[in-house]
Formats: sequence, structure tokens, C-alpha cells
Amino acid sequence: MYETLKQGFRKQFGREAEWIFSAPGRTELSGNHTDHQHGCVLAAAVDLDTRAAVGKNDGNAIRVLSEGYPLCEVALDELTVRPEEKNTTAALVRGVAARFAQLGCELEGFDAYVTSTVLPGSGLSSSAAFEVLIGVILNHLGSCGLTAPEIAQVGQYAENVYFGKPCGLMDQTASAVGNIIGIDFADPAHPKIQPVAFDFASCGYSLCIIDSGASHSDLTDCYAAITNELKAVCRVFGKEALRDVPEDEFYARLGEVRQAAGDRAVLRAIHVYEDNKRVRLQLR
Repeated sequence: MYETLKQGFRKQFGREAEWIFSAPGRTELSGNHTDHQHGCVLAAAVDLDTRAAVGKNDGNAIRVLSEGYPLCEVALDELTVRPEEKNTTAALVRGVAARFAQLGCELEGFDAYVTSTVLPGSGLSSSAAFEVLIGVILNHLGSCGLTAPEIAQVGQYAENVYFGKPCGLMDQTASAVGNIIGIDFADPAHPKIQPVAFDFASCGYSLCIIDSGASHSDLTDCYAAITNELKAVCRVFGKEALRDVPEDEFYARLGEVRQAAGDRAVLRAIHVYEDNKRVRLQLR
């Protein structure tokens, strides 16, 4: 597996790779679209991952060649947001590097040959795995000392600000931390992470991953609609996230919320309340 990766690096960059890095895809076991509302989730890393053979290039750029895609090159002295890069690999690389620089980390130029078994469109968050992968590489090369949750936050920043998708923090946290975890995002800056010791096989269960052949590349606007509609609900109560709106108050003012935000937004809010309760029960 790794020899093929090394051969790809050698063919592209004409020298031997120095390191192998990996970041797993993730599956959402419970808690759907609750993270961006400061809610609760149950998630797990899977044994499909995004891998990179890496070598320093002694230059001032990150060069990434993902198998089957053109070379992506980002100069480390050009880290401002580029609107024309929205929804591209370059936006994610630039965003991760920019956040590391903002945190005072020393940036090292590197070359990476990347392959992935995280199937696009299967709900395993290939973008988060890629963000975490780039973050782990920069963290190692610059001896930055960021923790796994901090690397996850860097990935979310890149996706929100540079890539243009208003995602929460579940995907990146599940990939960065690994295994099965419960996450409470009541304080998004300091998510509470609870490891879960559970063996699917011992209980007679298997987690099946299906290659749907679909793509999320044109769904950013649909994703943004979820957060925008829930923000409309929260505005009725003068709050930023649904976690801060008591459920009984939400139902007491349901007519007002329907008028202000619409029925679909109301249904989405009910879903968030119910999923938060479901995750808490599952973690007991």
C-alpha cells in the first residue's frame, strides 16, 4: 500500500519521500447537522483514509498532487482568501496554511503525493480528511504542537473561510481524534470529547459503506440553506445557535417562529432538538 504511494511521489517529484501521513474518513453515527448549532454528535473514524507521501521541498510553497487530479501549488507568502478558489483543493490548502501562520507556527514548504480510499459522495467527509491530512503534515514539519482538536479547528476554518462552506466541526474532529467519540459542541472553541468503547462486531453489527457514485461538489448552497434557516429560527429568540434556545420556549412560540422562518426551518429545528436528545441517550 505504502510502496505504491512512495512510487507515486518518486515519479512526480523525482526523489524519495521522507514521511507517510494519513487521515481517516468519518461516519456520523448520530447527531445530524447538530454541530453547527452547538449540539451533540456521535461519530467515528473509519478504516478508509486519505494518505500522503511527503518530502520537504526547501521552497516557499506547498505542492500537492492528488491521484487523478492536476498539481495544486500554493505559495506560502500568498495566504489571503482568493474568491476564485472557492470550492477547490487550493482553497483548503491555502486556508489550512493561513490558519497555521495566524497561530504563529513556522510554515515549511513540502511536496505531497496523495491517494484516498475515502469515497467522494458516500458521506465520509473526504474534504475533512484532506484538511486534517494537510494540518497534520504542517503540524509535524513545523513542530507546532497543536492537539488533534486544534488541528480539526484549523480544518474547519479553512472550509468556512477559504472553501466557502459553513460547516460545523464534527467532520474534522472525528477525523483528527479517531475511533468512536461523542462530542458536545456547547462551547465550540473547546468541544467536550468523550471516547466511546464499543465493538460493533461483538454485538453482531457491521457498519456498511456504499459507493453511491454521487458528488457533493455542487451542494454547498444546499448545505448553507440549513444553517441560514436555523439562524432565522434563532433570530426570533435573539440567539446565535439553537443550543441556546430552550426547547419549551421554541414550542411555546411556534406560530411566531413559523411566520418568521418558515415551516422547513421549523422542521429542521425540531430535528436538531430530537437528535441532541438521541445522542445523549446513546452515550449513557
